[in-house]
Amino acid sequence: MVDSSAQAAASAPRPGLRARKKAATMRHVQSTALSLFQEHGFDAVSIEQVAEAALVSPSTVYRYFGTKEGLVIHDEYDDRFRFQVEHCLARGLGLADAVARGLDHIWHDHFIQDQEMVVSRTRMCFDVRSVQAALSLVVNQEVDAIARVMAASGRWSFRTARIVASGVAWAIVGAMRNWYDDGFTTDPREGVDEVLAWLPALEATTAATDSRERRAR
Repeated sequence: MVDSSAQAAASAPRPGLRARKKAATMRHVQSTALSLFQEHGFDAVSIEQVAEAALVSPSTVYRYFGTKEGLVIHDEYDDRFRFQVEHCLARGLGLADAVARGLDHIWHDHFIQDQEMVVSRTRMCFDVRSVQAALSLVVNQEVDAIARVMAASGRWSFRTARIVASGVAWAIVGAMRNWYDDGFTTDPREGVDEVLAWLPALEATTAATDSRERRAR
């Protein structure tokens, strides 16, 4: 049974002052880096130049982002998205609805308010080879994070959840690639909604398979 409270977005616990300061610093550094990359090219800009322009130390950039590619890949909305998905799954919503509500929760801030940053990051994800490689690693990490959330709901084993989450995550990457190929002139949500349209069928198939495997053990 679906809990009616799942109809509304959950409010994540308010971060403490230190966490808010860190998030603000990361956003400032990332914004500064993206501006430099756009102006001079990704390969021509060093971590040290980013740090100097952002008025932080190079060690701060490395500590927060790990690599220069991390300055492009980092997405401050990932945690908010996963929190909403977990909230909805725990209250009985299907995966497609949970993902849709998670996206609804961040969409305005991420794709409308921060559209310029999203376009810049997306362009570099597909233009710069080293960023493409880093994106693959991060998507696979995100797949496991979502799979753990799915498995925690009790409806999937982690192994099955990983397969489903992989399909969702990489299909969304494909939708973003289409948006990039269209010169960012189309609505990216339409492509993402195409993914969500076939997700219930995948969810039903994998849930049934998972159930049979559990009974067979």
